[in-house]
Amino acid sequence: MENKTKMTWDTFLDKVYGCWIGKCVSGTIGAPYEGYKGLMSIKYDPILIKDMLPNDDLDLQILWLEVLEKKGTAFTTEDLADIFAEKCPYSPGEYAIFKKNYALGIMPPLSGKYNNNYYLQGMGCPIRSEIWACIAPGDPQLAADCSEKDGIMDHWGESVFAERHMAAMEAMAFTWEGDMKTLVLDSLAYIPDDCRYQKLVRDTVKWCDEYKDWRTVYGMIMRCYGHSDCTNMFQNMGITIMSLLLGNNDMLDTTMMALNCGFDTDCTCATVGSVIGILAGGKALMDQYKFEEQSYKLSVNTTRRSDKVYDLAEDTAKAALLFTELNQNLVITDVPEEMYITPSDVTVKTINAQVIYENDYPVISLDETKKVIIKISAFDAPVSGKLIVTAPDGFTVDPAVCEFDATNEEKEYIFTVHLDKNVDVLWEKNIFNVAVVVSDQEVQKLRFGLAGAQLWTVYGPFWENVTEVAAPGAGESYYAGLGGAKTAEESLTKLRQFHINMKAKWEQDYMEDILLGDKTLDDEQKRDPAYVGFPVSIYEDKFSLEDIFAFNAPCVTYMVRDVYAPEDMTLCIQVGHSDKIRIWINGQLFTESETTENWTPENIHKLDVPLKKGANHFVVKLARTNGKSDTSIIFTEKGACTTMINCLGSTNNLK
Repeated sequence: MENKTKMTWDTFLDKVYGCWIGKCVSGTIGAPYEGYKGLMSIKYDPILIKDMLPNDDLDLQILWLEVLEKKGTAFTTEDLADIFAEKCPYSPGEYAIFKKNYALGIMPPLSGKYNNNYYLQGMGCPIRSEIWACIAPGDPQLAADCSEKDGIMDHWGESVFAERHMAAMEAMAFTWEGDMKTLVLDSLAYIPDDCRYQKLVRDTVKWCDEYKDWRTVYGMIMRCYGHSDCTNMFQNMGITIMSLLLGNNDMLDTTMMALNCGFDTDCTCATVGSVIGILAGGKALMDQYKFEEQSYKLSVNTTRRSDKVYDLAEDTAKAALLFTELNQNLVITDVPEEMYITPSDVTVKTINAQVIYENDYPVISLDETKKVIIKISAFDAPVSGKLIVTAPDGFTVDPAVCEFDATNEEKEYIFTVHLDKNVDVLWEKNIFNVAVVVSDQEVQKLRFGLAGAQLWTVYGPFWENVTEVAAPGAGESYYAGLGGAKTAEESLTKLRQFHINMKAKWEQDYMEDILLGDKTLDDEQKRDPAYVGFPVSIYEDKFSLEDIFAFNAPCVTYMVRDVYAPEDMTLCIQVGHSDKIRIWINGQLFTESETTENWTPENIHKLDVPLKKGANHFVVKLARTNGKSDTSIIFTEKGACTTMINCLGSTNNLK
């Protein structure tokens, strides 16, 4: 204790209060402008904070506080995941992907990585760093390590590094007496040296030193780290770091600088407000900016003892007292006795168990075998027992019963999972239950899932010459058929294009009358593999034609899947595409686009789409006109930012 910094309870509580004031006030300033991409020139006006707005930046941290009050230092990533899935009603981007993976039995850390093709590097976890700093004041290592338990639920890699950095920076801010630049740089010690986020921060510091003008620095950030998604972490964390460095430690000036850069403004503003709030303390902020008593609003399904920011700060500070023994750097003194709390729901487990998937890939298709590893260790005394695995229909597990001996050293137990090739429907959701049995008593339950692949049949590729000419006969040249050129240059261009390119003839009906009508293949088509088709398993929502076949040219392709619904249902379908697409469901044209676009998971939303109980016939026509064709089809409950459907399957296309 002699080597630890001492801080009184009143000082600590005031800094937590400042953290949450900054989060709420600055987050409310930024919220109405979220998603605007480009520079603005908004000036601060008290009307901007007349009414506090709810913000997921705060919402989820209040859920984490609820977990900490129940579990104390024993909290796990799974505890955070449980309350996230239970009490967060909205599902934008990576939140939706986490919730779907969680429902499929794919737990952290793969819940943030698997099938997260677009939002992997989103802002969703860097904005949740403050709670970890508040429970680990002055201890950046503890704050960063706790934050990682949070971040890996719905992110992976760089975004998790960003949350670690912010948690470390904010933890250091509780005892910081130096300049902002040194705080920013010193807190980088808690993330990998070679990650891209580290380079972003160092580049931003360099640009701030070199240019001084925030508009110029903003331009450099966008040139080197810009992204089309307003919530992408890189550009937003660059804006955050820049605003802290050039904002002269003035909360409102710093907040307005972040705001006027646009993009994920509620997040950038709320984060800079929190950092400055910790440094300054709540009372100083209230006095300097003449704020009225602050309250907050929630959009998650929980309640606190009040909506007052001060009460939230006091509850957070109480939770921090549970972590004092883990804090290596700071001692809080003069704590009133009534501030100490006892965790209300600390469940003592006999063993620690973790499920690991082969190649970190939790998905399976027909007639495939996967290895699943269960890592076991004992929390206290050695324990012996059995692991009994119950598999869903169509799956076999070897061994189904496995004896284990758990000590304080982790041991691995390998299970082989096989899916029968003759199942009628490959469901997306396949949950395996594991009973941990000691002395003939079940002492613990585990569950894990394997997502079922999507089963498609692919037809094509179909392609044409750039210029349509008749096939030459013996001794004839097709050159004359190119025709139409008025100059030598035009003739040469036309000839070279004919030699080195192909055309995807979108308007051509290659297979619509066969796949959607009553026409059958003729004898010539039956000899052509393009018309016969071949089965493909798609392992994530996003797929590319380049992953399906090696044909490297413009073309038209058809893909067919019978989507099996367990009951009649109405849902939303989100379509992502980078090239022309047309989709029929049960013979009816459902949606189409004849444009090339930047692929996102949500290029198209179609609401109120009916699926009948049983098989629903999907026919998808795709073009590749510009060298790449990315596509995704995602089912959600009611539209954008709502829960993804996980109860569908694919009718077996091999039977």
